[in-house]
Amino acid sequence: MWTYYRNGVVPKRNKQKLENEVVKLPPISNGKSSLLDPHTKGQTTARRLQELFFSQDLRDQGSRHRTVRKKKNSLGHQVFPLSRVSVETELEITAHLKYHLHQRHSKGITQDSSLEEKGAVAFQKTKTVLFKNQVSSNSHVLLQSLVPLEEKEKEEKEDEEEEEKKEGAVIVQNASSCTDEAPDGQGSLSEGPFRAADVHDKQRLDERDPKPQHHSSPNTLNDDSILSLLIKQRRFMIYLCGGYKDTVPERSALMESVYPRLYLHCKQRGYDFRMIDLRAGLGDHVSDHHDLPEMHMETLRRCQETEGPNFFVFTGQRHEIRSVPNTIPQADFEAILKLVERSKKKLSRRQSDMAVDSQSSIGTGDSRSFVLDKEPILSEEKDPSQSSAVMSENSISSCSMSDGDETQLARSWMDYNQDSTLLQTWYKLEKSTIPAVYRLLPVSTHHPDFLSRDGHRRKLGRKAWRSSCVKLWNVLWRSGPEAIGEEAACRLLKTALDWEVEQGLGGKQPPEEYSHCYKRIITDLLYNLKNEYASQFIDLHKGRPEINQTLHQAQQRFIRNIHLKLRHTNIHETNVSWGRKGLSAKHNRSHQFYVERLCSHFQRTVTASLNRQDVPLFLSSHFTLSLSVKLFSKCCFRLMQVRQAKGSFDMQRKDVSRLRVEEEIRRHVRFGKTLAQGYVFRQDFLMEVKHVLQASSSSQNAVLLLGELGSGKSTTLAKLAQLIPTWIPGDATVLICFVGLTSESRNVRLLLQTLCLQLANIYSLKTEISESLSELSSQLCSLLGLVTEDRPLTLVLDGLDNLSEEHETDLSWLSNILLPNVFTVLSAGTQSKCAQILQSQVRVAVLSLPALHRDEIASGLASRLASDFRQLTESQWSLLFQSCLSCPSPLYLNLAYVETRQWSSFTPKESLNIPTDPNQLFVSILVSLEREHGPCLVRRMVLLVSLSRSGVTEEELLVLLGRDGNVTHEMAVLHHQTLPVSEYSPVPYAFVARLLHSLKDYISEVESDGTWVLRWTHAEFGYVVLQRYAPTEDSIKAVHADFADYFNGNVPNSQVFQPLAWIRKEKGRRCYEFNLRKLHCLPYHYIHSGQIIPLLTQCLFNYEFLMHKLWGLSVCHVEEDLKAAVIPDKYDDMITKQRASGRDVVGAGDPRRYSFLHDLLAQCKSSSLPVLVPSYTCLLPPGGLVHTLLSGHMSVVTALAHGRHHMVSCSSDGLLNLWRLDEQTRPVRSLPRAHGPAVDWAADSLTLCLDDSVLVLQMGHCLQVREVDSGKVLYMEKESLDVPVVTSACDGRLLVVFYDGSHMVKVFDLVASCSLLCCVNLALKFEPIHKDQSILVSRHSVKDFVLFAYRDGGEAAIFNAKGGVVSSTLKAQQPAASIQAVEISSQYLLLFCRYPYRRHSEIIHIELFSTASFQYLRSILGCSQDYISQVTIAGGGSHVVAFCPAPRSSTTEIIIWNLETEDHKHITRFPGLLAYGVCSDLRYCVGFCAGEQFLRTWNLGSKINDQTLTYNVHKAHSDGTAEIVTMQRYPRYVVCQSTRPGTVRLWNVARSRFKGRPVQVEHGLFSSSDIALVRDLKLYILSDRGTTNFTDAPTSVYQTLLVYDLLKKSYIKKQTGLFIFPCPRQDYRLLEGEILLGLSETRDHLILWDLDSGYIKGRIKTSYKETLLSSMDRDSQIMSSKEKTGLVMPWDRRTETQTAKRRRREREVKREKDEQQSLEREKFNSIDQYLLSGDERVVICSYFAHHLNVFSVVSEEHLHTLEDSWSLLSLRTAAITHSGGYLVVSNYSEAQHAPYLTLWDTQQGRVRKRLKNEPGICCIAISDDACRVVFGISGFNKLKVWEPFRRKHKTISGYGSLNLNWSSLLFITEGQSKAVLLSGEVSMWDLDNGTLLSCFTPDSKIQTISLLGPNNGTLLLGFSDMSTLITMTVSQQNAHTKSSIACGKDLFGESSSSEDDEEANKN
Repeated sequence: MWTYYRNGVVPKRNKQKLENEVVKLPPISNGKSSLLDPHTKGQTTARRLQELFFSQDLRDQGSRHRTVRKKKNSLGHQVFPLSRVSVETELEITAHLKYHLHQRHSKGITQDSSLEEKGAVAFQKTKTVLFKNQVSSNSHVLLQSLVPLEEKEKEEKEDEEEEEKKEGAVIVQNASSCTDEAPDGQGSLSEGPFRAADVHDKQRLDERDPKPQHHSSPNTLNDDSILSLLIKQRRFMIYLCGGYKDTVPERSALMESVYPRLYLHCKQRGYDFRMIDLRAGLGDHVSDHHDLPEMHMETLRRCQETEGPNFFVFTGQRHEIRSVPNTIPQADFEAILKLVERSKKKLSRRQSDMAVDSQSSIGTGDSRSFVLDKEPILSEEKDPSQSSAVMSENSISSCSMSDGDETQLARSWMDYNQDSTLLQTWYKLEKSTIPAVYRLLPVSTHHPDFLSRDGHRRKLGRKAWRSSCVKLWNVLWRSGPEAIGEEAACRLLKTALDWEVEQGLGGKQPPEEYSHCYKRIITDLLYNLKNEYASQFIDLHKGRPEINQTLHQAQQRFIRNIHLKLRHTNIHETNVSWGRKGLSAKHNRSHQFYVERLCSHFQRTVTASLNRQDVPLFLSSHFTLSLSVKLFSKCCFRLMQVRQAKGSFDMQRKDVSRLRVEEEIRRHVRFGKTLAQGYVFRQDFLMEVKHVLQASSSSQNAVLLLGELGSGKSTTLAKLAQLIPTWIPGDATVLICFVGLTSESRNVRLLLQTLCLQLANIYSLKTEISESLSELSSQLCSLLGLVTEDRPLTLVLDGLDNLSEEHETDLSWLSNILLPNVFTVLSAGTQSKCAQILQSQVRVAVLSLPALHRDEIASGLASRLASDFRQLTESQWSLLFQSCLSCPSPLYLNLAYVETRQWSSFTPKESLNIPTDPNQLFVSILVSLEREHGPCLVRRMVLLVSLSRSGVTEEELLVLLGRDGNVTHEMAVLHHQTLPVSEYSPVPYAFVARLLHSLKDYISEVESDGTWVLRWTHAEFGYVVLQRYAPTEDSIKAVHADFADYFNGNVPNSQVFQPLAWIRKEKGRRCYEFNLRKLHCLPYHYIHSGQIIPLLTQCLFNYEFLMHKLWGLSVCHVEEDLKAAVIPDKYDDMITKQRASGRDVVGAGDPRRYSFLHDLLAQCKSSSLPVLVPSYTCLLPPGGLVHTLLSGHMSVVTALAHGRHHMVSCSSDGLLNLWRLDEQTRPVRSLPRAHGPAVDWAADSLTLCLDDSVLVLQMGHCLQVREVDSGKVLYMEKESLDVPVVTSACDGRLLVVFYDGSHMVKVFDLVASCSLLCCVNLALKFEPIHKDQSILVSRHSVKDFVLFAYRDGGEAAIFNAKGGVVSSTLKAQQPAASIQAVEISSQYLLLFCRYPYRRHSEIIHIELFSTASFQYLRSILGCSQDYISQVTIAGGGSHVVAFCPAPRSSTTEIIIWNLETEDHKHITRFPGLLAYGVCSDLRYCVGFCAGEQFLRTWNLGSKINDQTLTYNVHKAHSDGTAEIVTMQRYPRYVVCQSTRPGTVRLWNVARSRFKGRPVQVEHGLFSSSDIALVRDLKLYILSDRGTTNFTDAPTSVYQTLLVYDLLKKSYIKKQTGLFIFPCPRQDYRLLEGEILLGLSETRDHLILWDLDSGYIKGRIKTSYKETLLSSMDRDSQIMSSKEKTGLVMPWDRRTETQTAKRRRREREVKREKDEQQSLEREKFNSIDQYLLSGDERVVICSYFAHHLNVFSVVSEEHLHTLEDSWSLLSLRTAAITHSGGYLVVSNYSEAQHAPYLTLWDTQQGRVRKRLKNEPGICCIAISDDACRVVFGISGFNKLKVWEPFRRKHKTISGYGSLNLNWSSLLFITEGQSKAVLLSGEVSMWDLDNGTLLSCFTPDSKIQTISLLGPNNGTLLLGFSDMSTLITMTVSQQNAHTKSSIACGKDLFGESSSSEDDEEANKN
């Protein structure tokens, strides 16, 4: 072993002790220095050990001869204690050794093949080192030691055997009866340790395994195949194995403590995790069909299909339980039997000489009678790894399984006769397999009590089988080596653990990457052999406290085999001491410490392996030389690829949703390829489908395939998807979806979303896919409109009858996708409702799947038998074939064939039975499973699978099975399982796995909702299960209720296994992985269990659940839950009964309405995340007319027009969609592109003419006229001088084009190919008022008359299109009229005029003129709420619809006038500004908002008769909040000034009772010309604005001051004779002590007015003006501003004369002086604006100049001038600290041509820090100490955090709807850790972690915002259209902060009841 000596001193060895070996270590220093390198002195032992392992010279020493000193203890173990090594160092050493292993392996492939083999052999000879943990006497620290393995063979012999193993054939034998049949192994372990003993044995082995060996060529993969291998499952599975009894403490501790932590670790990163222990809760592996070992191997292979560490073996000092093989090759069995018969024949000759008592002493029931008279001698030279651990020993007891006495008796004739009888009794010749084998009969064949329902009898049957198993094993052990050879006998008697280790260490290479071994040794076990628990940890003789040396040595060789296959870095050895009950962590503290250390090491090992960056082995072994750097970089990946949290949460959600849909697409593609590979039937039917599909190209019909359940529809469509591209001309694309494959595919909305995303990817469209069903239907139709003839598309949709009930299986969208060049193939059940709907509503060509022919059935069965290497007897084949003929469907054929796998060639004919009905066949399978596994377990499990949503996980199975009392009782009776294995697995996983193994042909594992679920391979199985086990509705609801209870969190450690989301912190950010399983399943099972109240409380009105579901999924999922939860029948019955009894529906004693909604709102205050919660409702009221979204565009909609029957819309990408106006408004098709040189425009306006056959597009100054159907351009006008305004006349036959800004009008005849009729210049008496958008034109016309007017004018004119003249003019009735719009109906000419109304208000009048006489008829009044931007005629001319977007409130209203009844209604109001709208029919009002990709439609006819919507002229206009002022002396009061002049509201923000209403309201206090300032509940009003006479020029001043005391509700002061110069409202500041700060008359300085005396207190001026004036007078020579200095080139300088040089220098000096004087003149500029510090002591002014001035308000002095000669300094994007000590300002440097963010020190007048290249800064905030600056970047929509004194800055990405602009406001709150941003929406940001915390989106515009409290923790919002003050705080779970506004007392007589106080405390 390696030994390190301190200071490099090596003690001398005694060379005479030849048995001791010496370690010759290579030098670990650099270069050629030895261990005596001085740099190693003084280092720690850990450091030296690291250098020992990490030394580069270690690889270059070659194969050195190393010997090890042996120091053995009593157990034969070598102990060499070394210094302590930390676990981190151990992991580092392990990673380093693995890296060098890869390097050596990669380097070896460049050498000769022979050298490569020698290198591999040399690698196999590497000594194995174990870490050994020891417990110190004075410390709890485990010391690790390095322990070498014993080596008995020479290295030369190992080389030879390794070479032979490489050349030998891979032969894996069947498993044992308790270990069942183990399939062929993989990798190097399957080739060894079993080597043919001689040529005869090798030939016999070859005959037994005739299957060809498949070897893959390492050079056949290409780049694509390599990258395809990197697509791995997002889950990890770990397989635990070890002894059934001795490793229980370790495995149990891992499952209890480590599994939840690793599960949480993986789930937090988006991976699924499973840790499987098939031995938990079991004492042995006995089963009726001996299939447990086969199940073990399949489970292990399933684990090895995942990445990461997947195999962990635990070993102790006890050997594994042995068993007999399940199958024996015919030649081997007959050879053994022949040997037994030959031995019996030899002894029969001496039978007469044998004693009678000797014969009678041998009993058939005593296992101890089967003993050996002579032990076989095995070759000592054979490598111990080349044979089984048991068969390698020379002294194995014949009764070791029963552990009887090793009494050696002579064998008799009777013994051999019993052996022969026993073999022939339990083994029967199985001719159905190819080649034939002898198969072990089921246990119940001779021990029927093994499957008894009586637990006691079952126990007796189990005991009887153990006795028989012992006898069988003894027979095979005695006769096997002599009959078939040692190696074959070893393979027959391999244990289950042998098979697992062989597969685990050889299944994936190298094993160090995937496998680990934990070896535990009880050091003082020898001294405790008499303890009753000793037999659990070591093999003892029965009844004697002595070690069974045979089994003990077998265990040692088993461990040695592990050492030979696994490097020492992956073998972890620990020594423990004997304790109470042997090894028990519950009774011994040292054992508890050992288990905790083991669990900790296990967790760190797994976590480190999952987080490491790895290179696939196949790349390093085969492609290192030829692989390009680019490909190699792609193939380097982390095992756990965690998605980084980038951007805001809404952007992350979109990315995750897109990835989820893409993964869904890949699942369908992979499933289709799998099905198509197994298609062998109905070749003629495919040709029939081909002809029908080709014929459908002209008829545009869909092809519908109908078939019964199980008829093979999915397989047929999968094959069609492969063949269709060869049938259709062009570059065909096929989109396939198997409805029901996943839970998402069963939802029609998600199905359409998947199709839309695929189409968008095909056509490379970067568009946002909608989420609602109606939008997706339109979007899919638009995307299919992009399909062209050269690139046709085929949609293959299988199983449409599997669509779920979320949308009532809506199939209306199918009729819209039957477009040219789009082929559609559908499938459904023959008798399904879906098939009837498709045939009645969709144009389909129906084809029925034919039944299977005789030849197809025969070939299908024959191919399955051949693939399984099986054959049937004639009678069995006849029965199977006739049964398949009676039910000729693929499903029945598969079921019947699977059933025949249970048959054997010796099965009696009378027991062969196959029901001809597939349902009855499946029932018979369930019955047989009930007999073997128990009826309760089978019933419960199949019901859980059948009633789950899209499948059930294994964790759910284990927990829900354990909660069933019948199952637990059955487990206790039949299996004596009384105690749960663990709190997570109440039922042993082995029992569940056995049943799943029996159902493996009927249950599949698929991925769903981020995890793996078990579901039926065919839906028909679920129906059969429900009919058999749940015939009543109550039984079904009971299962759903159990599911709901599980998902609701009633599970141990629910925060780990069933949270709403798994949360991890990454760089300070909270990253969410949502539990989609719970979000989907909890409401689903509540609904199906009928638990409506829990559904409402736990899901639909549970804030946390809704928040997570909205984030993790979408609002559409919540709507689907709401729709599914509605039970109208129950509510209708309740209402009917109440009304029948004469009682109101809601009476006085009834609870309040919407009680759940109140609870939901209350839950917001304890949110798990920070949430901005408003104090009062500030959104538009619910209800009213709701719009419907119409999707059909992939980009922003820009224009809209309507015609007679259709509507046309245009998007920014130039796409034109034609819509049909009917009940299902949807895009008919996409209009063809323009032909010729014309381009597709993103039109600003559209006009449909000539009966919807001609389309006119206007974009800017361009005009285009094209045909609708063909796209032919009839007329084009480019770059006209003025913007064309288009309308039509004469029923669309004439095109009339006005030109905005001029008098020119053009008229075109559309009938005559758009020929120009006339072009006139109108001569009118009135001129346009505006230059842009000056003309208003009616969209409709009467005859050839078109009405037009100039905006804001008072007259309109009627233009005769045919004559090209103005026929008449119309004048408004009042001179004050301002025309806003014009329109024409069949009877009236309409002028929409705006008139002044009352005070500060306006009103709309509609003046009606006759279309016949052009005379004024009457006027219709509107109301003061109207703001008209566009009008249209609807209802056949009876109604006028006006669209009124209000920029002031960012909302839009749709209003209607009835021209006959003069009724005026405001139909609806919605957030957003409508860009354009049309309404020809009141049922179809359509419009779009700017920046949206969809249209909105309203049914105005549904509200036309609603009288509650009627408005009148007397209704007051709603006012908003203009300013919010907080009171410093009274922090609980806030004063708000209204947008209506003179109105002031006082609010108490501390009382919850007054959150919705003000404490006091005052009206009419001041007018719009007055200035009102508020401070300390006093209102200071500057009024009486007049003109002074004491100055040379008249000056406007405020002469009167009124002081209104809000507390006294009266004026307390009126002071006249003031001379306060008027300024804008924001330029006045009211300071402490009634001091008013304002600007002077010329705005060149600041003035302080004393409002108490009315006089000027002082003036704040600059101190440099006099000096500047004198210097400017002295220097009168100023260079002309027109003179410029040119750039002098180098060649000009060389030829420049001295005179020219002097002149040039003089000009430069003059220019510099001029620039300096220009800067000095700027200092006489007037003040642009100023900033006042928070403490009102410092003021900073800007002047539209290159400098800023800092003044002191207290001393009225000029402190500093902040000057930058290369930047214009402005305070529009600036911020100042509370004390005024620092100023941060955004500026642009003209010298550097770069934008800067500059931090100024105002106390010293200099620049402290600068941040370069920060363009687009629109808002800034700074902390009080200037340590943190936050600013927003417009255009990029992101925030940046700058810490100037720490030289750090970071970027915070904005969310999707964020729109930063110059009006945005930014504040820093809560001690620099948070920021509040107002940019249309109110959002809160975490500055420390760089994340968005919460966002509040209002329906109307927020006019003003203010912050309240010492930490600015309370937000005060004032809206533009509502007078209520909204208080907004951040609510968060477990946040207990004292309110900052609760101090003070009530001053206005507010209520102080205890009830109100309680409400205040809650809030």
